[in-house]
Amino acid sequence: MELVSAPNPHFIPGYTGFCPQYKYRIGDTYGTTTHKVLLDPTVHHAEKLVLSDRLTDDYQVVRPPQKDIDIVNARAVTNDTIYKHPIIPGYEGFVPREHNLMGQRFTVQATEALSEFEKLQSADKTALNELLRIGAVQDAKWYPNTLSHRELTVTQFKLPLTDVRPECAGILRNLPQVEPPLTPPRHSPSPYFMDNIDPEKYFKKGFAGHVPFGYASFGKVNEAMTNSALCDFTSNYRKRLSTEWAPVTISRADPPLLIQPSEIYHKHIGQLPNYGGHIPGAIFRFGKTYGNDSRDAKRWLRGDYS
Repeated sequence: MELVSAPNPHFIPGYTGFCPQYKYRIGDTYGTTTHKVLLDPTVHHAEKLVLSDRLTDDYQVVRPPQKDIDIVNARAVTNDTIYKHPIIPGYEGFVPREHNLMGQRFTVQATEALSEFEKLQSADKTALNELLRIGAVQDAKWYPNTLSHRELTVTQFKLPLTDVRPECAGILRNLPQVEPPLTPPRHSPSPYFMDNIDPEKYFKKGFAGHVPFGYASFGKVNEAMTNSALCDFTSNYRKRLSTEWAPVTISRADPPLLIQPSEIYHKHIGQLPNYGGHIPGAIFRFGKTYGNDSRDAKRWLRGDYS
């Protein structure tokens, strides 16, 4: 039988913990070797086992705690019956402070979150009641009858506050003060299109991008060099925008008001794109759109090869 299973006690094969004197024992299986080591009186052992016996140990964590369950159930009695332990998984409503918890079942997280919420609400209510007691004592509307409540009256000031020097009340008055106007905010305009007189028209030191017209500026500090280059770029851009890039106006004769539908090649109107018919001389012309090229298509037959 010993050849089939190792005698007890022994470590299960695959155990990666420490076993005293194991590295000096050879010739047997892991279970048999650890059995001999554990029973050898010459080997020093720990006073207790590494793994505790859960059968005789009463250490056990119960989630959620019974205290939290009682708080949630007490809330259901006094406030409402929406939240009551256990909260069924799949509930899609709002659970206070539940989004901060993770790693547990929904019922556990919801119960603990509700318990924490109730504790915070109770603490806030206690602080508010304490503040109301202090105000009532200082207003002489409530007379404390316990030692802890009498300590609330120990304060430097009493309510209502009285005027110490009423003759000085007119000294403090509101005087108008002139303030400088606020500069309207600027939403980071591009330095390429700022005005040339703008003092912030330059690139910051360390800018690694392209600087237009930067080849013509040298021997200056970064701010002056980039300002000069950007001013040249803006001036050139605005000049070309008003001359070269201006829209072109094409003047042509107005088409006649009446077009004969039986006529194929009109003199003032070109053919529609994707027209599959023949256009005289179209294969020898290029550089125009189809509509402009097919206008007055019979001119090729008249000898006009333009």
